[in-house]
Amino acid sequence: MRWLELTRSTRPAQLLCCYALAGALAAAELAVLALALDPKVNDDYRAYYIDKTTTCLNRDAVGRYTPGRTVSFRPNGAREAMPMMVCGWSGPVADGTHSLGETSRLRLAMPPLRDGLLATLEMNAVIRPPQLSQRIVISANGTEVHRVTLSGAAPTTVSFVIPQAVLAGNDRLEMAFDYPDGIAQSPAASNIYNRAIKLTSFRLDRL
Repeated sequence: MRWLELTRSTRPAQLLCCYALAGALAAAELAVLALALDPKVNDDYRAYYIDKTTTCLNRDAVGRYTPGRTVSFRPNGAREAMPMMVCGWSGPVADGTHSLGETSRLRLAMPPLRDGLLATLEMNAVIRPPQLSQRIVISANGTEVHRVTLSGAAPTTVSFVIPQAVLAGNDRLEMAFDYPDGIAQSPAASNIYNRAIKLTSFRLDRL
């Protein structure tokens, strides 16, 4: 009889504990669902993995560069070039560094400049007949500074001015290369593997 009374007296407490546990589990499931529907991630992660609005996943990289130097994007220049490559590039090979995806970016720390810069890049188009050319749109710190169309397999020297207004107040230069005509590696391949150019060398000179 004593045992039955104790059992009856503890049953409400056990039920409350079960209800509390069930409530906690339900709340946890709702939190996981909310996170799946609206994950709390940074803008770069969201753009690349979730919204898929870019093929260029930002990397926290800043290369050191002194104007007047030519940086090779072949294997012999990898030590200097790699820190500059934020995203949208493969590793260097004998004929240069291949672009990947629809956009490639370079980022480098810059000393204070009173005037603009003359950029000189050697690159060539990745072509696959019947496509025999590649259009490239180049921006500096978010401002378009040059457009060029490359054709043929031979490297081409491309020169353009980066105005001082683009550089003013910035201790970094971020260059973006957009490829409207990038070539897919196969019909089923993701656009993050598109090919457009091979960059051979990079140089900036003070104006």
